[in-house]
Amino acid sequence: MRLELVEPHQLEFTAGQYISVAIGLPAQAGGGDPASAGQVRRAYSIVSNPATNHAVDLLVDIEPAGKGSTYMKNLKPGDAVEFMAPLGIFTVAAEPKLLFVATGSGIAPFKSMLFDLLADKKDTREMWLLWGLRKVEEMFWEEKWRQINKYYANFHYRLMISKPPGMWPLVSGHVVKELNDVVLNQDWGVYLCGNQEMIAEVEQMVQNKGVLTTRIHKEKYA
Repeated sequence: MRLELVEPHQLEFTAGQYISVAIGLPAQAGGGDPASAGQVRRAYSIVSNPATNHAVDLLVDIEPAGKGSTYMKNLKPGDAVEFMAPLGIFTVAAEPKLLFVATGSGIAPFKSMLFDLLADKKDTREMWLLWGLRKVEEMFWEEKWRQINKYYANFHYRLMISKPPGMWPLVSGHVVKELNDVVLNQDWGVYLCGNQEMIAEVEQMVQNKGVLTTRIHKEKYA
């Protein structure tokens, strides 16, 4: 989903930051006091890179009973959306090598980070992206990652499907399985975004491989 900026017309942010969207604003239906309408907020990582400062692209995970999902799904072109931005400190530091591990929609901040680093800044550090999904039907952006994996020699991408179909030809299992292919040490910065179980398991594994605690950065998604 893309939100074109009106006021202000531009937004300066750092890849990895997020916005906080006001959900249930009566203004969308003709005005009123947001507080009296039971306004709540939902956080969405910005998936566009900072060079696109006239708009913000979001990855919206639609959940049937979610307030945020229902609100975002029902938006129509031209509807006004109020949000606070930029927020968060989950951004890339100056580590010599970079490992990104995501599950599900936790991939969102990494799209902004990696396209900013590779396409805009021409960063030559070694980078790995490990992404875990449950089912093939949940796949998206796959072609984007395959393309930059071919184009940038310093970027390495692995997709893991934990519940693949019977004839699945590629590697299957949990995303942590792919960590065996990455030779980690104290030079690496590790970025984790996804479910709590993955974050806890990977955090312990990379520490055992020599990654410094100060170089492990994490953001939990449901």
